[in-house]
Amino acid sequence: MNDGEILSALRARAGERPSFLLSDLPEGTVRRIGKGDPCRVLEPYLSSLALGCVRRGEDIVISRLPPAKPSVPAPDALGEDEEYLRHPSIPGDLQGLIEGYIGKKTGKNWDDPVVLERIRATIRAQKGEYWAQAGRRPISYGKGYRVLAYLAYQFPVSFLQLRHLLHDLAADGLLKERMRVLDIGSGPGTTSLAVLDAWRRLSPGVATIFALERETENLEAYRSLVPALARGVPRTRIEEPVRGDLRSFDPEHLPREVDLLVFGNVLNELRGIPVGERAALVERISGTLSPDGTLAILEPADLENSLALRRLSVELARRGLTVYAPCTPLWSTVCTPDRCWTFREGPPITPPRLMVRLGASGDGYRYINTDVKFSYALLRKDRLTRELYRVPRGVKALRLSALQRHLKHRVNVVVAKMSGNLGGGRADHVFKVCDGTSRKPVFAVVPEHHAARARALLEGKYGEILLLGNVVVRFNPARDAFNLFVDRLTRVRVVESR
Repeated sequence: MNDGEILSALRARAGERPSFLLSDLPEGTVRRIGKGDPCRVLEPYLSSLALGCVRRGEDIVISRLPPAKPSVPAPDALGEDEEYLRHPSIPGDLQGLIEGYIGKKTGKNWDDPVVLERIRATIRAQKGEYWAQAGRRPISYGKGYRVLAYLAYQFPVSFLQLRHLLHDLAADGLLKERMRVLDIGSGPGTTSLAVLDAWRRLSPGVATIFALERETENLEAYRSLVPALARGVPRTRIEEPVRGDLRSFDPEHLPREVDLLVFGNVLNELRGIPVGERAALVERISGTLSPDGTLAILEPADLENSLALRRLSVELARRGLTVYAPCTPLWSTVCTPDRCWTFREGPPITPPRLMVRLGASGDGYRYINTDVKFSYALLRKDRLTRELYRVPRGVKALRLSALQRHLKHRVNVVVAKMSGNLGGGRADHVFKVCDGTSRKPVFAVVPEHHAARARALLEGKYGEILLLGNVVVRFNPARDAFNLFVDRLTRVRVVESR
C-alpha cells in the first residue's frame, strides 16, 4: 500500500462521518501506519484533509478540525503594517535569502559582474515576449537564470501586491486564528513568502501553507527560500510543495478546507483557453475552499490582462461565487461591462540591493521595476462583500446605465472609486468609477481648481463608495465613455457603507 492509498482511506472515512477511530480504517492501512506514534505518521495526511488526531485509550480518534474563529490583529500591528506599505521594501533577511540562493545556483557571489550581466540579459529576453525579439535568437543561460531574473525584477512588486491584499484581509477580519493557505502556480514562492511576512508583522494566528507548481526550477527555489524564511516566523508551517499543472491536476489531491486560495499572476499565462474554460478550471480548484474562505486572483495591470480578469470575475459570479472586492453591486445587479480596465496602485517599492546593482549600468533603467500596480479580484462562496451598502429604494440617484438619457444634465450618482488618478499630470484629475450597471466605462473628472470640492474622491481608497451630487454628464466619443464633471455646484462625500 502506498501513501496515496493512506490518503484515500482517510478521505473516504472523513467523508462519511466527522469523527472516526483509526481502527475503523481498512486493516492494510492500519498496518501501514504502524503502532509507534500514529498521529506523527499521519500528520502530513491529516494536515492536507484538515483533520485532527488524539489518542483515546488504546485507539486513535481522527476528527475534522472545528471551524477557526476570525482573528483581527491588534490596532497597533495593523497601523505599523500600513506604515510599512506606505514606504515598502523587501525585508532584509528575505533579500539575503535571495542573494544566497543566487550564489548557490551560480557558484559565484550574487553580485559577481558575470552573474549580474547574465541576469540583465535574461530580463531583456523576458521583456521581449517569452525569449523572442523581432525574430532574433532567444538569449538563454539555462532555465535557472529565468528564475533568478524573476526574483530580481518581477518578484519585488509581486510580493508587495500580495502584501497589500493580505493587509486588507486582516483589516476586514477575514484572517483566522488557524489559516490554511493554498498557493496555486507558486513560482519560486512569491505568495507564500508574502504570507510569511504578513504573519510575522500581524501575528493573526497559526498558518499552514500549501503550494502547487509545475516547474522544477521554481520548486527548487521555493524549497530553498520559503522554509528558510518560515524558520523565523513563529506559528507557521510549510507543507512540501506539490508538483503539478493546474490545468490537469486532480483537485482531490489538493488540501481541503482552505481559508485562502491564491492564483498569483498565473491565470494570464493560460492565453489560449477561453474565459469559460478558464472559469471552469478556477471553479474546479475552488472546491478546496472552506465555506467562508477567500479566493484571490491577481493579474498584471495592463489593459489585456485586466480586462481578462474582469471577464473571468463575471463568469465566476455566474457560476455562484460572489465578488467580495473590489467591485460592489450597488444596485444588486450582475455587472456585465463591455470593457473594464481597472487596477490598484500602491506606493513604489524601494529597490532591493540586487535591483540596485543591476541598475548600475549604462542602460540601468531597464532593470528597475518599482511600480506597484495590479488588478485583482477577491471572491467568496458565502455571498459576503466588502462594501455592504446597496442603494436603497427612494434615494435620488441615477444608475450609470441611464447616463445616455441625461447628457449635459446634472445628476446624482452613487459609485465606487475604481482607479487612482488617471489624469497623467494634466490639469484634470480623472478617476474610473462604477456602480455595476454601466456597460461603457465611466470617469469622474475633477478640474484642479475644483479639487477642494472633491477631496473624498481624490483621497478615497480604491473601491470606496461615494456620492457624487450634481455632476454634469458628458460623453467622450473618442473613448466611447461617459464623463461626470465636477464643478462649483457639485458635492462629493463618502457613503457610510457598513
